[in-house]
Amino acid sequence: VERVEALAAERGAPLKLIGWSLGGYLAREAARERPECIERVITLGAPVVGGPSYTASAPGYLRRGYDLDEIRAAVLERERRPIIVPVFAVFSRSDGVVAWQACIDTFANPRVEHHELDSSHLGLVGSPRVFELVAELLARKPSP
Repeated sequence: VERVEALAAERGAPLKLIGWSLGGYLAREAARERPECIERVITLGAPVVGGPSYTASAPGYLRRGYDLDEIRAAVLERERRPIIVPVFAVFSRSDGVVAWQACIDTFANPRVEHHELDSSHLGLVGSPRVFELVAELLARKPSP
């Protein structure tokens, strides 16, 4: 959040954030915390429901002693405050790392637009089709 504030102040304009996987979740949370600093967020395969519970990395979190139920509850608690900036959520049913259902924002965030593509999780950051979609979403005029 501090980095977002500093970059927005430096540029004198709200930022467009793109985040992949956990980075997408973090971009959303920055938008929740500082909507005045962010124009829009684009997430790529971001697990927005349940934290790491619905990802292939869940066993690693458990081995390190993380309580996935506690993380899931914290995610739900944060969702009590909606994200008010536009969020474009890109997901794939063939992701292979993050369950596609966990990428679907089922909360009360009023400005989420979902985009489904066929891609692996790693492909979401290297696919020409994903690049085309991201460019299209970045080029859209800001909505009021």
